Amino acid sequence: MAGWPTYCARCGGPAIALVEAGHPGSGHYRAETTCHRHTAAAHRWAAHVGPTRTTPLGDIQPALFELPEVTR
Repeated sequence: MAGWPTYCARCGGPAIALVEAGHPGSGHYRAETTCHRHTAAAHRWAAHVGPTRTTPLGDIQPALFELPEVTR
């Protein structure tokens, strides 16, 4: 299965984590992918809506579906 790299929302570098706070669909939700350098800033930003949680990301995230004309 092909994958796509995930990038930091602040600098465009490789992302290492997804930082989230709040609940999707509630109007009080913040999420951001971050690199090592911007992880603390993402936690501060997300904490405005509640306690933060972090999900580590691998080097390549799985693709939702295969597009042979794109993934070649």
